[in-house]
Amino acid sequence: MTGRGARAALGVALSVLMTAASAAAFDWEPFAESDVIRILTHDEDGDLRDTKVWVAVVDGAGYVRTSASRWLENIERNPQVEVVARGQRYLMRAERVSDARLTERVEAAFKEKYGLLQRIMSLLRFREPTVLRLVPRSV
Repeated sequence: MTGRGARAALGVALSVLMTAASAAAFDWEPFAESDVIRILTHDEDGDLRDTKVWVAVVDGAGYVRTSASRWLENIERNPQVEVVARGQRYLMRAERVSDARLTERVEAAFKEKYGLLQRIMSLLRFREPTVLRLVPRSV
């Protein structure tokens, strides 16, 4: 490999490592104070869907919820999403939470954070919401 090729390969490797390290060290705590974040997904026809959602932080991880919704269908088709918050865009992967205890803890965090409004919204739902963990992705 030539000197230029070796430097380019090293640059790419360092970039990947730095991105992976920043994803592993993602700090959700500033989002604990955000009332709403935006989730960007793509509809089946490719159109961008920009959805405002509540966010809760539990054990240093970010969570959102939804009932039957178009953006949940989009996530089930492609879990790669963008989160827009605090003036920044973040590449994320949305993962469905299936652990009942964790789901209860996330629900409790939403109730504590959003209070009466959360309780009213819960009464209007006809089914339990789907809880999604937002995980930073590298590229």
